[in-house]
Amino acid sequence: MTRKNFSLIIALIILLGTKVFAEGLLLPSAEDYPKDLLQNRLTKIYVRLNGQIAETVVYQEFVNEWTKPTNAVYSFPLPPDARATAFFYWYNDVCYKAVLKVKEQAVNPGTGEGGVAALVNKYIGKNGIKVMLQNIPPGGIQKVQLHYISICPYYQGEMVYQFPLDTQEFIKYPLDLLSVEIDLLSNYDIQSYDLKSHPGWKIKKEDPRHVMIEMNQSKTYLNRDLEFHYSIPTSRLCVDFFPVANDTMDGHFTLMVNPDETIDPAKILKKRVVFLIDNSTSMYGNKLDQSRTAIGQCLDQLKPDEFFNIITFNNYVYHWKTQLILATPENIQSAKTYLLSLQTGYGSNLDLALQNALSQFSDKNQSNSILLFTDGFSPVDPLNIEKLNVNRAGIFCIGMGEDLNRARLEMISLRNYGFVTYFDETDNLIAGISRVFHQINRPMLINTNFEFGLSEAYGFLPQKYPSVYQGCRFFIAGRYKNYGTSAFSIAGFSTEGVKAFDFFLDFTNQKAANKFSESIWAKEMIDEIERQIDVYGETDSLKQLDIKLSLQYNIRCKYTAYIADYTTLPPTHVAEEQDYVPMPKSYLVGNVPNPFNSITTIRFYLDRDVAGIKHKFLRIYNMLGQLVMVIDLSQWGPGFHSIQFNGKDYWGNALPSGIYICQLVAGKTISTIRISLVK
Repeated sequence: MTRKNFSLIIALIILLGTKVFAEGLLLPSAEDYPKDLLQNRLTKIYVRLNGQIAETVVYQEFVNEWTKPTNAVYSFPLPPDARATAFFYWYNDVCYKAVLKVKEQAVNPGTGEGGVAALVNKYIGKNGIKVMLQNIPPGGIQKVQLHYISICPYYQGEMVYQFPLDTQEFIKYPLDLLSVEIDLLSNYDIQSYDLKSHPGWKIKKEDPRHVMIEMNQSKTYLNRDLEFHYSIPTSRLCVDFFPVANDTMDGHFTLMVNPDETIDPAKILKKRVVFLIDNSTSMYGNKLDQSRTAIGQCLDQLKPDEFFNIITFNNYVYHWKTQLILATPENIQSAKTYLLSLQTGYGSNLDLALQNALSQFSDKNQSNSILLFTDGFSPVDPLNIEKLNVNRAGIFCIGMGEDLNRARLEMISLRNYGFVTYFDETDNLIAGISRVFHQINRPMLINTNFEFGLSEAYGFLPQKYPSVYQGCRFFIAGRYKNYGTSAFSIAGFSTEGVKAFDFFLDFTNQKAANKFSESIWAKEMIDEIERQIDVYGETDSLKQLDIKLSLQYNIRCKYTAYIADYTTLPPTHVAEEQDYVPMPKSYLVGNVPNPFNSITTIRFYLDRDVAGIKHKFLRIYNMLGQLVMVIDLSQWGPGFHSIQFNGKDYWGNALPSGIYICQLVAGKTISTIRISLVK
């Protein structure tokens, strides 16, 4: 049996090296249907890029080539890091919207143990969408439209949106039409863009921050991948912010931070790195060989005054050195020689290996990193690793191979200030890992913290904020209570001590624009819940929370399915006008670090209205309401400011551990935050 009707593959690469097929298929229910699949005659792809967030719409038409009506199951293999947000289908030229229900997905026709059903089930994977469609008439056209959302990869100012279209191994006939439209909206001037794989594209619109291109090919074979690249400036720290309000619940936002690529090398923090290598039998051959070479290239990027070590593990854990050593040329050459001597062994004790790696670090005020090379199949407890990581080491998992424990790897990295990168065995692992290391090779801020000012933002995902690395993007999804313009500060420790970057963000009350931010936040929440279920097992509370989010945001989870009921029509949405948002008044931004031990830096903003007011000061109270310290601000003018509090009272006595109330008083304006002193 050959898979003839794989008409389109769409992949959205979130992490470097990820390859995922994403072709919609229609499997007939009738056992005597003359072919394995209904023929796909047309595929149209519309992609809206909101900065780095991609909203993908795939429209397809399938032909029932039989003389009888048939039911069929539409199967679509979503990328593992994407979530479907809607599914539409047509019957008698009427468009209907599938309803999300707490139910198992449709089963592909066949036993699932052999033949086309088994191949399709394997093909669409765990994250695949399956919808039963009914009564497709003889010679009739079944139209479907799937919407999904995800995040594009970013590297040194360049974003990539990729469609692996090279499906000539499966599709032996040309499509009647392949149509692609990309609508790019950027908050910064677009420096360059190109549909590199298909030179026949045309420009529909070209403004400094808005580009639309299209490509239409008739009678075309799918014999090459499609890649769209675009770049933005890298000469400054850029922030993409997408807020959206809601009638019935708090607002949602997505925040992307792209660090400056032109930072003075003297402002790059020194690194301490542990290369943690799985040399179990599952890594035998090409994976281990390429890992050795790739780590050697990473070692060459270290500076002589930085520190590193190599730890390997199978059933046992082996240290190249007992502690971190300087990255001198002699030590690097010795490490490369050691890497060449590695052999595989039985077992995979990742839990003990990570504990050993974490024990190499003794100071959280250093830039600490672990690069973990593994497939993740080991009974490690991510929550225990999080608890043991007292020195805030970033754990960056390199997942290798097609058979991976994604949930465990992602939980380890995201709860330990890192990210995961996936490679399969056909990737150029050496170049890919070198690129990953280059992303984390230039730390600018460690012990990072964010403050959102007046917005009362909460519900942040991921829960742990990574260090800020030159050229390495990170993002936050979250919620907010208060509308209006508010300061946003990224703060942490740098080569110059405590440093902060300040921006104004508009937490809008507009409910129409940026609706995708609701889906991004819900997707990240569902992803986190399902990682916990995959790693620790299902509980009723996690299951019910997963279902609640799925139904509330119309995003499928593992317990829900899109159902074609042939009665539900799609709603009509009307955009609302955006209200004017005034600038904020004086207020406390926050403090870094918090909790603190003896010294913390308090950040605050003074507006122009209080410039001439002399009575400006900070008051600090204990939880009994007793005033313990006053700091005079009468000489401070408008703008953002920082001031240190040394954890002492009026008379110079060290205050005990506890929670304190810090209050900014500027004229009639009073702003309050809580600060925690921990000794």
